[in-house]
Amino acid sequence: MALDIKEKYINPYTDFGFKKLFGTEMNKDLLISFLNALLKGQRNIKDIRYLPTEHFGIYGNRR
Repeated sequence: MALDIKEKYINPYTDFGFKKLFGTEMNKDLLISFLNALLKGQRNIKDIRYLPTEHFGIYGNRR
């Protein structure tokens, strides 16, 4: 009996994929490492703090 295992990939070039990879407290170390690699020694990030980023505008919460 063969198992039907489907692999899932996240595209980090999309907003959804980037947020899934780097936008959670669980992956904080991954984001810090990524940012330090981009900065190439110009600065050294040791910690980050996640803030709410979703802004729905003035009509976003009306029904």
